[in-house]
Amino acid sequence: MKIKLIVFFIAALFVASSCKKDPGPGGKANIKGKVYVKNYDASFGILMSQYYEQGENVYITYGDETEVGDNVKTSYDGSFVFPFMRKGKYKIWAISKDSSSTDPTATKAVIQEIEIKERKGDVTIPDLVILK
Repeated sequence: MKIKLIVFFIAALFVASSCKKDPGPGGKANIKGKVYVKNYDASFGILMSQYYEQGENVYITYGDETEVGDNVKTSYDGSFVFPFMRKGKYKIWAISKDSSSTDPTATKAVIQEIEIKERKGDVTIPDLVILK
C-alpha cells in the first residue's frame, strides 16, 4: 500500500511539473503598443517629421529564445497587438536606422523587454521609437 502511495505521489509530481507552460501563444493576455517614427535628414541633424507609422513590422521573441517568435504589422494609427500570450518574459522590437553609425544604411533593433505576470489582460508597452 505504501509503495502505491509513493508511486502515485511521484507520478502526480511529474505531471504537475510538466504542465508549466513557457512564454508564447496560447494564453489569454495581450501585448499592445505603437510604433512612432522620427524622420531625420541623412546626417540625423534635422528632424523633418514625426508620426505613428502604419504598416511597420513589429517582432516578438519569447522568453530567452534568440529567434523571432512571430511578427505583426502596425495598423493605420501605428498600433499593434500580439494576442493570446501566456505569462512570461518577452522582447518586442522593431528595426530602426542607426544614428550612431557612419554607414547610412545601418540599422538596429529597438527593443522593449516586458513580463506578463497575470494570466489574462492587456500589457501596454511604451512606444517603440524608430528612426527613418
